[in-house]
Amino acid sequence: MKRLYFLSFILLCLVEVLQAQPALDAALLVETQRGEYFHLTIGGRLINPVPSSRVAVGDLPAGRHILHLRVLGRGRRAQNITAEVILASGYESVYVLAPTVPGRTFPLVLRKVEEVPLSRPVPPATGTESCRYVMEGPDVDRVLRFMKEEGFDDRRLEIAKGEIKLTGGIMTDDLFLLMKAITFEERRVQLAKFAYDYVCDRNKFSRVFDALEFNSSKREMQDFLYKEIR
Repeated sequence: MKRLYFLSFILLCLVEVLQAQPALDAALLVETQRGEYFHLTIGGRLINPVPSSRVAVGDLPAGRHILHLRVLGRGRRAQNITAEVILASGYESVYVLAPTVPGRTFPLVLRKVEEVPLSRPVPPATGTESCRYVMEGPDVDRVLRFMKEEGFDDRRLEIAKGEIKLTGGIMTDDLFLLMKAITFEERRVQLAKFAYDYVCDRNKFSRVFDALEFNSSKREMQDFLYKEIR
Protein backbone atom coordinates (compact mmCIF):
# COMPACT_ATOMS: atom_id res chain seq x y z
CA MET A 1 0.00 0.00 0.00
CA LYS A 2 2.85 2.40 0.85
CA ARG A 3 4.38 1.66 -2.52
CA LEU A 4 1.11 2.58 -4.26
CA TYR A 5 0.92 5.88 -2.36
CA PHE A 6 4.53 6.61 -3.29
CA LEU A 7 3.88 5.97 -6.99
CA SER A 8 0.77 8.17 -6.88
CA PHE A 9 2.78 10.96 -5.27
CA ILE A 10 5.47 10.72 -7.98
CA LEU A 11 2.85 10.84 -10.76
CA LEU A 12 1.19 13.87 -9.16
CA CYS A 13 4.54 15.68 -9.02
CA LEU A 14 5.21 14.87 -12.69
CA VAL A 15 1.80 16.24 -13.70
CA GLU A 16 2.47 19.46 -11.78
CA VAL A 17 5.89 19.84 -13.41
CA LEU A 18 4.46 19.31 -16.91
CA GLN A 19 1.65 21.78 -16.26
CA ALA A 20 4.20 24.34 -15.09
CA GLN A 21 6.11 24.17 -18.38
CA PRO A 22 5.54 27.30 -20.50
CA ALA A 23 3.76 26.95 -23.83
CA LEU A 24 6.14 26.97 -26.79
CA ASP A 25 4.03 29.30 -28.92
CA ALA A 26 6.48 32.01 -30.02
CA ALA A 27 9.19 32.26 -32.68
CA LEU A 28 12.18 34.43 -33.48
CA LEU A 29 13.87 35.48 -36.72
CA VAL A 30 17.19 37.36 -36.75
CA GLU A 31 18.93 38.46 -39.95
CA THR A 32 21.60 40.93 -40.99
CA GLN A 33 20.82 43.86 -43.22
CA ARG A 34 24.07 43.65 -45.20
CA GLY A 35 24.68 39.89 -45.15
CA GLU A 36 27.13 39.63 -42.24
CA TYR A 37 27.42 36.17 -40.69
CA PHE A 38 26.80 35.61 -37.00
CA HIS A 39 26.31 33.05 -34.24
CA LEU A 40 23.16 33.24 -32.10
CA THR A 41 22.91 32.01 -28.50
CA ILE A 42 19.62 32.06 -26.58
CA GLY A 43 19.69 31.44 -22.86
CA GLY A 44 23.11 29.84 -23.09
CA ARG A 45 22.10 27.51 -25.97
CA LEU A 46 24.01 27.96 -29.23
CA ILE A 47 21.40 27.93 -32.00
CA ASN A 48 23.59 27.86 -35.12
CA PRO A 49 27.04 26.26 -34.77
CA VAL A 50 27.65 27.26 -38.40
CA PRO A 51 27.55 31.06 -38.82
CA SER A 52 24.69 32.37 -40.94
CA SER A 53 23.26 35.69 -42.07
CA ARG A 54 19.75 34.59 -41.12
CA VAL A 55 18.58 32.40 -38.23
CA ALA A 56 14.99 31.32 -37.51
CA VAL A 57 14.03 29.69 -34.21
CA GLY A 58 10.63 28.20 -33.43
CA ASP A 59 9.00 26.55 -30.41
CA LEU A 60 10.09 29.22 -27.93
CA PRO A 61 8.15 30.29 -24.83
CA ALA A 62 6.69 33.77 -25.03
CA GLY A 63 8.25 36.41 -22.82
CA ARG A 64 11.71 37.74 -22.03
CA HIS A 65 14.83 36.21 -23.61
CA ILE A 66 18.49 37.21 -23.53
CA LEU A 67 20.27 36.94 -26.90
CA HIS A 68 24.01 36.78 -27.40
CA LEU A 69 25.20 37.42 -30.95
CA ARG A 70 28.74 37.18 -32.25
CA VAL A 71 28.96 38.96 -35.60
CA LEU A 72 31.95 37.95 -37.70
CA GLY A 73 33.83 40.95 -39.02
CA ARG A 74 34.99 41.41 -42.59
CA GLY A 75 38.64 42.23 -42.11
CA ARG A 76 37.98 43.41 -38.55
CA ARG A 77 37.43 41.96 -35.10
CA ALA A 78 34.16 40.19 -34.37
CA GLN A 79 31.45 42.19 -32.59
CA ASN A 80 29.67 40.72 -29.56
CA ILE A 81 26.12 41.91 -28.92
CA THR A 82 23.91 41.12 -25.92
CA ALA A 83 20.27 42.12 -26.17
CA GLU A 84 17.01 41.50 -24.35
CA VAL A 85 13.95 40.72 -26.47
CA ILE A 86 10.30 40.15 -25.61
CA LEU A 87 8.57 37.48 -27.70
CA ALA A 88 4.80 37.70 -28.06
CA SER A 89 2.61 34.61 -27.83
CA GLY A 90 1.40 33.46 -31.25
CA TYR A 91 3.86 35.64 -33.19
CA GLU A 92 7.22 35.39 -34.93
CA SER A 93 9.26 38.40 -33.80
CA VAL A 94 11.56 39.64 -36.58
CA TYR A 95 14.82 41.43 -35.72
CA VAL A 96 17.53 42.81 -37.97
CA LEU A 97 21.19 43.54 -37.31
CA ALA A 98 21.81 46.93 -38.93
CA PRO A 99 24.58 49.54 -38.77
CA THR A 100 24.29 51.89 -35.80
CA VAL A 101 24.99 54.85 -38.08
CA PRO A 102 23.33 54.84 -41.54
CA GLY A 103 25.91 54.66 -44.32
CA ARG A 104 28.48 52.85 -42.19
CA THR A 105 29.10 49.13 -42.05
CA PHE A 106 30.06 48.78 -38.39
CA PRO A 107 29.20 48.56 -35.53
CA LEU A 108 25.82 46.82 -35.69
CA VAL A 109 22.79 47.08 -33.44
CA LEU A 110 19.80 44.74 -33.07
CA ARG A 111 16.50 46.36 -34.04
CA LYS A 112 12.98 44.96 -34.01
CA VAL A 113 11.30 45.11 -37.41
CA GLU A 114 7.91 43.48 -37.05
CA GLU A 115 5.80 40.77 -35.47
CA VAL A 116 4.31 38.26 -37.89
CA PRO A 117 1.31 36.17 -36.70
CA LEU A 118 2.09 32.48 -36.71
CA SER A 119 0.03 30.61 -39.27
CA ARG A 120 -3.57 29.81 -38.50
CA PRO A 121 -4.57 26.34 -37.26
CA VAL A 122 -5.94 23.92 -39.84
CA PRO A 123 -7.33 20.39 -39.47
CA PRO A 124 -4.68 17.64 -39.70
CA ALA A 125 -4.38 16.16 -43.18
CA THR A 126 -3.68 12.59 -42.11
CA GLY A 127 -4.96 12.37 -38.56
CA THR A 128 -1.59 13.44 -37.15
CA GLU A 129 -0.45 16.69 -35.60
CA SER A 130 1.84 17.55 -38.53
CA CYS A 131 -0.61 20.08 -40.02
CA ARG A 132 -1.82 22.02 -37.02
CA TYR A 133 -0.45 25.10 -38.77
CA VAL A 134 0.01 25.91 -42.44
CA MET A 135 2.10 28.49 -44.28
CA GLU A 136 -0.16 31.26 -45.58
CA GLY A 137 0.19 33.54 -48.61
CA PRO A 138 2.13 36.34 -46.86
CA ASP A 139 4.46 33.74 -45.32
CA VAL A 140 5.16 32.24 -48.73
CA ASP A 141 5.82 35.66 -50.27
CA ARG A 142 8.26 36.49 -47.47
CA VAL A 143 10.13 33.18 -47.89
CA LEU A 144 10.33 33.68 -51.66
CA ARG A 145 11.78 37.13 -51.09
CA PHE A 146 14.42 35.73 -48.74
CA MET A 147 15.27 32.96 -51.20
CA LYS A 148 15.63 35.33 -54.16
CA GLU A 149 18.01 37.52 -52.16
CA GLU A 150 20.39 34.56 -51.85
CA GLY A 151 22.76 33.85 -54.73
CA PHE A 152 23.30 30.14 -54.07
CA ASP A 153 20.85 27.27 -54.31
CA ASP A 154 22.20 25.61 -51.16
CA ARG A 155 21.19 28.65 -49.10
CA ARG A 156 17.81 28.89 -50.85
CA LEU A 157 17.17 25.24 -50.04
CA GLU A 158 18.09 25.73 -46.37
CA ILE A 159 15.83 28.78 -46.10
CA ALA A 160 12.86 26.92 -47.59
CA LYS A 161 13.42 23.86 -45.37
CA GLY A 162 13.84 25.99 -42.27
CA GLU A 163 10.66 27.99 -42.86
CA ILE A 164 8.57 24.91 -43.65
CA LYS A 165 9.79 23.20 -40.49
CA LEU A 166 9.22 26.35 -38.44
CA THR A 167 5.63 26.76 -39.65
CA GLY A 168 4.76 23.07 -39.47
CA GLY A 169 2.68 22.76 -42.63
CA ILE A 170 2.51 23.80 -46.29
CA MET A 171 0.09 23.40 -49.17
CA THR A 172 1.25 21.72 -52.38
CA ASP A 173 0.75 24.79 -54.57
CA ASP A 174 2.97 26.83 -52.24
CA LEU A 175 5.61 24.11 -52.20
CA PHE A 176 5.59 24.27 -56.01
CA LEU A 177 6.40 28.00 -55.83
CA LEU A 178 9.30 27.41 -53.44
CA MET A 179 10.66 24.67 -55.68
CA LYS A 180 10.54 26.95 -58.73
CA ALA A 181 12.60 29.53 -56.82
CA ILE A 182 15.48 27.02 -56.82
CA THR A 183 17.60 26.79 -59.97
CA PHE A 184 19.05 23.28 -59.90
CA GLU A 185 16.66 20.38 -60.18
CA GLU A 186 18.58 18.19 -57.73
CA ARG A 187 17.87 20.75 -54.99
CA ARG A 188 14.20 20.92 -56.01
CA VAL A 189 13.91 17.17 -55.52
CA GLN A 190 15.58 17.46 -52.12
CA LEU A 191 13.08 20.11 -51.07
CA ALA A 192 10.09 18.07 -52.26
CA LYS A 193 11.27 15.01 -50.32
CA PHE A 194 11.89 17.04 -47.18
CA ALA A 195 8.53 18.83 -47.39
CA TYR A 196 6.46 15.67 -47.96
CA ASP A 197 5.95 15.13 -44.20
CA TYR A 198 4.70 18.72 -43.87
CA VAL A 199 2.32 18.81 -46.86
CA CYS A 200 -1.30 19.23 -45.73
CA ASP A 201 -2.99 18.20 -49.00
CA ARG A 202 -1.03 15.11 -49.99
CA ASN A 203 -3.77 14.12 -52.43
CA LYS A 204 -2.43 16.96 -54.61
CA PHE A 205 1.26 16.21 -54.06
CA SER A 206 1.70 15.14 -57.69
CA ARG A 207 1.64 18.88 -58.48
CA VAL A 208 5.35 19.01 -57.54
CA PHE A 209 6.14 17.04 -60.70
CA ASP A 210 5.29 20.18 -62.67
CA ALA A 211 8.33 21.84 -61.08
CA LEU A 212 10.62 19.14 -62.51
CA GLU A 213 11.88 19.08 -66.08
CA PHE A 214 13.97 15.91 -66.32
CA ASN A 215 12.46 12.43 -66.50
CA SER A 216 15.17 11.13 -64.17
CA SER A 217 14.04 13.56 -61.47
CA LYS A 218 10.41 12.58 -61.93
CA ARG A 219 11.30 8.89 -61.65
CA GLU A 220 13.25 9.60 -58.47
CA MET A 221 10.21 11.31 -56.99
CA GLN A 222 7.93 8.48 -58.07
CA ASP A 223 10.19 5.94 -56.37
CA PHE A 224 10.20 8.10 -53.24
CA LEU A 225 6.40 8.28 -53.19
CA TYR A 226 5.97 4.56 -53.71
CA LYS A 227 8.15 3.90 -50.66
CA GLU A 228 6.24 6.45 -48.57
CA ILE A 229 2.82 5.08 -49.51
CA ARG A 230 3.68 1.48 -48.65
